[in-house]
Amino acid sequence: MRLIEFLLSPLIGFIAEVLTNLWMNLEKLPLPFLVSRTGYANPRVRRISGWTGYWAHTFRLTIPNIRKWMKTRGDLFPLVIQVQTINRCNAACDFCPYPYTVHLQDKRVMDDDLYSKIVDECVREPGLLDFVPMSKNEPLLDVKMEERIREFRSKAQPHQIVELVTNGSALTPVRAKRLMDAGLDMITVSISAANEETYNKVMVGLSWKQVMGNLEALSRENLAKMNVYLRFIKEQGNRKELSVFRKRWKLYNLFNFNVNNRAGALRGYEMKVIQHGDMIERLKHMAGSRIYPACPYVFSSMHILENGDVTMCLNDWADREVIGNVRTQTIREIYNSPRMKEVRELMVQGRYEEIEACSGCSFYHEWLKPLEVRERLELAEPITG
Repeated sequence: MRLIEFLLSPLIGFIAEVLTNLWMNLEKLPLPFLVSRTGYANPRVRRISGWTGYWAHTFRLTIPNIRKWMKTRGDLFPLVIQVQTINRCNAACDFCPYPYTVHLQDKRVMDDDLYSKIVDECVREPGLLDFVPMSKNEPLLDVKMEERIREFRSKAQPHQIVELVTNGSALTPVRAKRLMDAGLDMITVSISAANEETYNKVMVGLSWKQVMGNLEALSRENLAKMNVYLRFIKEQGNRKELSVFRKRWKLYNLFNFNVNNRAGALRGYEMKVIQHGDMIERLKHMAGSRIYPACPYVFSSMHILENGDVTMCLNDWADREVIGNVRTQTIREIYNSPRMKEVRELMVQGRYEEIEACSGCSFYHEWLKPLEVRERLELAEPITG
């Protein structure tokens, strides 16, 4: 196994790096056929099409800042910012820690002055690519969402995208029209099922008929200016339905990824995750560590809670480390604070185990952890039973 790994590692790494650079520049390539079936008249999102377009978009939002910092150790500004304008959701999805982390915050809505302060700083920063007024919530529960989108869009630089991720329950025809009129560039609807029975198991608390009706109605709208993605989070309970899901919703852009443990906050993750053979896991590590020499979250993204708190990692639903507050500090100050620089340096050195939120994160363990570290830790585990 080690010999095969030794021989394959350079090749896998080379292929991963070539594909990553290709995807990052996909929108710049002269490919007239690469135009999205939705949002095709919007220059900011018209080239984000299908799973390749989504990966390209993801890499553009995560990799440049890592490469920049590793060369210069200089200041950064987030490429993507998520703003939690309301800290509530109307679902209890099987792959989401919301049901048992919701108690961490009193129910609140972000005040207008704080939101405007965030927007005003974001639109001055040409490095910001994606503004997402949602995080760890259902954004359409915020009755002011259209106003918030309109405010950002009216001030934003031409290249800056405003994006939402929703469970689709409140995406009624009237609401969808208002969001498009407000200037929403891109919306992703989480479905993760191909029939009502499975949907009720994984998207707990929502109505299959209501969401399907909303999507059917949306398909009849003029979607020339708004790009629409449907998302499928794959786990043990729905893995067999992905092909049916793809056939059912050909009109929209589709994207899928495997469930992750939300920095260790997701209960029962071991029963949900799709296990692969040892060789596949090793290939994932070879490719993942070549694409991402460090975890992208603290290099490229920021998560702002409704009270202005900024947590170290947007994937940490337990909010274990608050690094600043945008009421009294700027985004740039917080993002380049001594603690953030320390965390980045620890990650580059591979010392994730020293960061509480990272030590149990599946993204680290399944993609970034060097194989030799993994094997050394496994050998050190006590034998039980």
